[in-house]
This record gives sequence, C-alpha cells and structure tokens, in this order.
Amino acid sequence: MELNALIQSFVEDCREHLDNIESSLMDMEAAGAMQDPELVNNVFRLAHSIKGGAGMLGLDNIKALAHKLENVLHMVRSDELVPSHEVVDVLLKGFDRLTFLVDNIHESETLPIEAQVAQLMAISRAPGRPDEADARVAPFAVGASIFNVDALSLEQATRGGNELYMLEFDLIHDIHGKGRMPFDVMKALTDTGRIVDCKVDFAAVGDLDSFGNSIPFHVLFASILEPKYVSGLVQLPDDRVRHVKDIPEAISLTQSPRDEERFGGLTLSVSGGSGRLVLPEEMTLAALKDLREALLAGKRKCQAVVLDWAGVSRGDVFFFQMILAARRSYDRDAKSLMAESPLPDDLLKACRTQGFGGDALNCLLPVAP
Repeated sequence: MELNALIQSFVEDCREHLDNIESSLMDMEAAGAMQDPELVNNVFRLAHSIKGGAGMLGLDNIKALAHKLENVLHMVRSDELVPSHEVVDVLLKGFDRLTFLVDNIHESETLPIEAQVAQLMAISRAPGRPDEADARVAPFAVGASIFNVDALSLEQATRGGNELYMLEFDLIHDIHGKGRMPFDVMKALTDTGRIVDCKVDFAAVGDLDSFGNSIPFHVLFASILEPKYVSGLVQLPDDRVRHVKDIPEAISLTQSPRDEERFGGLTLSVSGGSGRLVLPEEMTLAALKDLREALLAGKRKCQAVVLDWAGVSRGDVFFFQMILAARRSYDRDAKSLMAESPLPDDLLKACRTQGFGGDALNCLLPVAP
C-alpha cells in the first residue's frame, strides 16, 4: 500500500474514534474519583494507538501531542490523578488540537502544539515523580534508529512487572509481504502491552539510483509477556525480538538540563520549546520586575510561552502595559505569548476601565487553543 493510502487510512481511523472523545472526557469528569476503568482505558488506548500510528508514518507533531495526552491519561487510570474540571479542560484542549492536526494532516508538521504540550506536562509533574524535562533521557539505539524516552514514560511503561523489548520489523517483508496492515500490527501490540516509541527508517527507502529493498520499522515495546510469546504475537523471528537487558550497549543515560528558572517569586518552566509562567496573586512593582525578566528569558529560550494568570486578583496600568509590551516583543520575533485562560473578571473590568480592554476571551493575550 502506498504511503498516501496509509496516511488516509490513519486519518479515517483517527476521525472515527475522535468523534466521541468529548463525551468520554465529560463522563470521566462527572465520575471524579469513582472512575469506570473501561472508559478510561478506552480513552488511553485511543491516544496510545494514535501515537503509534503517527510514529510509524513519521508524523512527529501528532505523535508528540498524543504521547503527552497518553501520559496524563495513564495517571488517571493508575489512580494517581483525579480528572477534575481543570484536568479535563486541558485534555479537551489537547484532543481538540490533535483532531485539528489530523484534519490537516499534510500541514500537521508545521502547526504549533507548544501551548497544549506545556499544559499537559504541567499536569504530569505530580509531587514525588520526576519532571519530564528534568528527567533522565535514555536514547535506545537500534542500528540507525534512536529512541529518546523521557523518564516519566519509561517509568509508566515498566510498571507492574513489564519488560522492555526492541522489535525490529521490515515494513516490506514482515508486514506488506505477508498481506498484513501496519495498523493491525500496532493494534496487536496495544492489546498486549504498551508502545513506548516507534520509528521508521525512511532513509532506507533509498533513491532512484539505489532503490531500497528493506524499510526498518523499530518499536520499543513494554509487555509482561515473555520473549517467546512476543515473537509469536508479532510474527517475528526470535533474533528480532530483543530484551533491553541483552543489548546494554544500546542504552545510555544522560542528564538533561533542568527546565525551571526562578525570577524572584516567579518560576519559568521550559520543555520542548514551550514555556509556562504562573503569575502571583498581586502584581506589585517587584513582581512586575520579576515578570519582565522571566518574559525576556522565555523569549530567548522558547518558541511559545503560556501565562497562567487565573490566580491574579489585582493589577494596575503598569501590569497591563507590561503584558502588551511583551506581546509586541514576542510577535516581532515570531514567538507566541498566550494565556491559559481568559483574563479573570476583576482584572478584565480594571483592564477595560484603564483603556486596555478588548473582547473578554482574548483581552491582552490570545487564549491558548
């Protein structure tokens, strides 16, 4: 099957399952701490399947966003996180963006996802667990393929006695040559474990002068199954189902730099090209000075920065001026400065009174989609 046909099949499959995602998330919110495990698992598996399919097709933006949704949903199904209104709101925004990417599949790699990723990662930074961006990153090397796996995903994948395996497929001979569909393989893996990451070596396709006869497709797979059962499940020879412990040279752990920088009472959290700032309750002169430094640092380090101003109870003309000046600076450098939510009512009234007003939804800053 040609790549375009595979992508179209992927889009149709995603649309079919994403159509009902909003009602499922609302049911999760209504259930609170008394979750229906089957419902949560279905939503988790949707994000998981989209991540795997996108990885197989080289759709990195869709894969990255689905991966962050998956991490948060894993916390819900593991009873680490109650799907409150705030949590579900972030999940809804994430799935809305994911649907938009799928609907615009051929432009999806150029569409921004930084705001949604930052919001999802802020939720996954629960007390007592490693921050994703401050986590140790493990590159898993299989031939020319490298998996960059954050510590949160690795920890989630190996819970409950799960083992990590490297699966080495050939898209031409192992899948298409046997009359199988790639998504059937992904579904079989999702039914019995967790796809931590997957990569297709598109360079192996070759060119017109040297046409490739093999397209490696590498999967990092977590399952409680023993190797012999994994081989039978995916219909691969034993030598292409390898346990991570048998290839120690494939793993190296490196410490990634911390993603947080403090500016007085403000903390700028940075991950994957996006940043997040939580503003204090009162924007005093000292707080405004800290905010300016934090915004300048965010513009240097990030492609997009999201402000959480929900807790701000009081601001004056200097605060409003600071936000508008920052927005102009970011726009000038082709960066994005957005708000997590509309301006609180009291600030909105003050903003309008002092002549800075606009529509309620996007007053001062656009609200992150």
